[in-house]
Amino acid sequence: MTAHAFISHASQDRSVAESVCAFLEGKGVPCWIAPRDIKAGALYAEAIVRAIASSRVLVLVLSEHSNRSRQVAREVERAANIEVPILP
Repeated sequence: MTAHAFISHASQDRSVAESVCAFLEGKGVPCWIAPRDIKAGALYAEAIVRAIASSRVLVLVLSEHSNRSRQVAREVERAANIEVPILP
């Protein structure tokens, strides 16, 4: 399934990210969110890179935690580099 929205979040904001995901999916917008959508045995980083590339938008759960997260910064940078719109 091609996701329309990639949900980027710090692990400390997981409950907020899951709420955002549930809201969007409830409105018919398919989402990709870690760790839910990482298949067993898949390499975490590779799964994230593929998911960002197949998404129409990166939804950033912007918080104090995500501002300090190197992983979130990499996800945002990856999306920006391939011109995936970023929605904070």
